Amino acid sequence: MTIDAELINPPPRAAAAVLDAARYRVSAAAATTWLIIVSGVLRILAASSVGLGIGESYYFGAARHLSLSYFDQPPAAAFLAGMSLRLAGTASGLVLRMPFILLFAGSTWLAFLVGRRLFGPWQGFWAAALFNLAPVFALSTGIFLQPEGPLMFFWLATIYCLAPLLLDPVRPDANRQWIAAGAMLGLAMLSKYSALFIALGAGLYLMADRDRRRRLTQPGPWLAVAVALICFTPVLAWNANHGWISLLWQGNRGANYHGLHLDWLTHNLTGQMIELLPWLWLPMIVEPFRAIRGTSTELPARRLLVCIGLPPILAFSAVSAYAPIGDHFHWGTPGYLTLLIGLGATVHRWLSRGGIVTRFAVATCAAASVGFMFLVNVQAVTGQFTGGSGAVGRWLAAGNDATIELIDYRDLQAAFQNWGLLGRKDLFVFSDRWYVGGKVDYGLKGQLPFLLFSSSDPREYAFFDTPSRWIGKEGILVSKRDDAHHEVRDDFGPYCSTFSPIGTVPIQRRNRVELTLYVYRCGSLLRAYPMPYG
Repeated sequence: MTIDAELINPPPRAAAAVLDAARYRVSAAAATTWLIIVSGVLRILAASSVGLGIGESYYFGAARHLSLSYFDQPPAAAFLAGMSLRLAGTASGLVLRMPFILLFAGSTWLAFLVGRRLFGPWQGFWAAALFNLAPVFALSTGIFLQPEGPLMFFWLATIYCLAPLLLDPVRPDANRQWIAAGAMLGLAMLSKYSALFIALGAGLYLMADRDRRRRLTQPGPWLAVAVALICFTPVLAWNANHGWISLLWQGNRGANYHGLHLDWLTHNLTGQMIELLPWLWLPMIVEPFRAIRGTSTELPARRLLVCIGLPPILAFSAVSAYAPIGDHFHWGTPGYLTLLIGLGATVHRWLSRGGIVTRFAVATCAAASVGFMFLVNVQAVTGQFTGGSGAVGRWLAAGNDATIELIDYRDLQAAFQNWGLLGRKDLFVFSDRWYVGGKVDYGLKGQLPFLLFSSSDPREYAFFDTPSRWIGKEGILVSKRDDAHHEVRDDFGPYCSTFSPIGTVPIQRRNRVELTLYVYRCGSLLRAYPMPYG
């Protein structure tokens, strides 16, 4: 009678799985499933209670005008929202956001699968849990209509396909696996251009190891690249027909050198820390060092995650030091998502080896994350903390309340109805800033044709309609600018037969006026407003 040696001395991962099963009394897969269900219900409630953000309202226009691609982003997010709009037959925040809530549920499961594949089942659960505790993922990616939703899903799907190809011995069916990885990469590229960092990271990982470097001489990796490029052809076709405007515009944002500004870099890093929360951001910053000092069995997986995750964080942080990119703190979040997989394994080790103090610290951080997100949602719905007697209330009242961006312009539709403007086929609405235009367009629920008149930055609105088509028709301008200094009249009066104010529309949140819109009538458009981009 022979005894299998592995029954006496099981591999470390198998032994750990046995101990975990005894400790938790539930499988990691079941725990992740419950995490998805509970967090999904909470996201649906949040999506139903707060209005669309500036970016979401802007993408609402793209969802109404489906195209092969768009001025500033590939088409995946707009396609998902557009299909949801057409299936529901109505425009609402929940309708537009539902595809992204479902995608986030899938992304949570993929985070579990990747963590399980690289480190073990409960390590995968903690990766999924951390994914749901970081506000930039749980609130933004998990709810909002934006490119990050499909990007994160297909980013994780690509890593899941790549992991066995890069970490395991070469298999006979490797080419088929490479094709699957290429398809997932191509779909990630249809979501956002930054998906290219996955290919860069995988290449770095192979180049850094002499034995794995030989795989670059095999057809598999190049099959993956070819499949990804085939998936990406709609974006290339659209750009070819529009002077490569999207690629040039996005590329210029990273090459627009204004000298080194450490204050810009500090502002960007602070924003990244706040969006992730300090108690998650700081451990993630440490994660790359674990690829040097981690246990021998974990080193290859941790190094793979660092090779894919670190480049986008470093690149976009570096860009913020010399280019005025503003508050785009989220650009490097796919990198943080990748490092978060390794952090899940680290948290599991802390809980397994630590005592009650460690467990209390982890529980406190998790509760603080949930509490922070709850308070943000309360503020977005009610404005409860603005103008309070404390420091936070005064700080919010001083113009720092970003949740104002989540207030829908619902009062605008009622005002247009009172003025007898809705339902007219000889009338168009326009605005003068893209970040106002999206809110106006969504506030009217697409009931009137919408244009954006801007000679410098109309963005994707420049491709939805042409001003020349509306010559001789009446237009309604909705702006945040009043006519006190005649700037609005100077900008648009020369293009209209008559130009006069109609009235104002106060935008309220729980009976508190948060901003005011100014509405003007353009009696008849005399000539096409000059637009950029050729």
